[in-house]
Amino acid sequence: MGANEKAIARTPWIQTLHDYVKPYWDHLLNGPWAEGIAQGKLTLSEMQGWMLQIYPFIHVFPKYLAETLIKVQDDYSRNYYINNIRVEKAHADHWVWMGTGFGVPREEMISLANGHKPMLRDVQSLSDWLWFINTKGSLAEAAAATSFAIEGMAGDIARKITIGFQHYKDEPGVDLSAKTYRWMREHAHYDDEHPKIALEIVERYATNEETQLRVMFAAKRSLELLDHALITSYQAYSDRAPRAMETVKNAPERRRANAAIAFPDRRFRNERGLPLGLAA
Repeated sequence: MGANEKAIARTPWIQTLHDYVKPYWDHLLNGPWAEGIAQGKLTLSEMQGWMLQIYPFIHVFPKYLAETLIKVQDDYSRNYYINNIRVEKAHADHWVWMGTGFGVPREEMISLANGHKPMLRDVQSLSDWLWFINTKGSLAEAAAATSFAIEGMAGDIARKITIGFQHYKDEPGVDLSAKTYRWMREHAHYDDEHPKIALEIVERYATNEETQLRVMFAAKRSLELLDHALITSYQAYSDRAPRAMETVKNAPERRRANAAIAFPDRRFRNERGLPLGLAA
């Protein structure tokens, strides 16, 4: 099968896939993160927070695709993944340009991507999930989770929030140059086409009901975790959030004192109800 092969006919379950993920798709696209940017309601610190924390995920994204490439068995899909890996490698640089345009030091983004500092838990969960599904999942699951869900959502996000950047043009340290917009503008174009091709690949390899159900779950899980990661990232850097010490003051006495939790003083029994010492 050649690289210019026409798209195969759509099967009914592809629409079922769209319907299944739509609530999660809409929740992210119309949620507090995307709406906050589009309307200029996020503070500059919150903008910097998600740009910093999501960078390691963007940095490693081509490697997720490379893991899926290993599973490919036809030329059409292979050419797609090879070209997409090349494009996504350049997009990592574009993300750095966006971050520095909003005043995020390049060194901080690189340090986080190199593991010198820990990522936030929800960002780590997103990264771990993409590693898992692209290495251990089927080709159809990986394509749905990565190129359909993540790249497709990136395209919709770019088309929605880019206009909101103008709200920050007068903030100190912000430089809304063409390079600052590069990641968003390119994803508004590339990630309109890539998810369509990804669905062709999904359709080609998800040939039974069990695989199709796993594909639907994989796409949903990617959208859920991306949603959590983006919200956590901006909230963690919010200058409107309660101070850490204020949170501690409201915690129980044991937590404030860092007291250890006592291990239950009880005898363990085996599955037959006998004390372990008598089980033999």
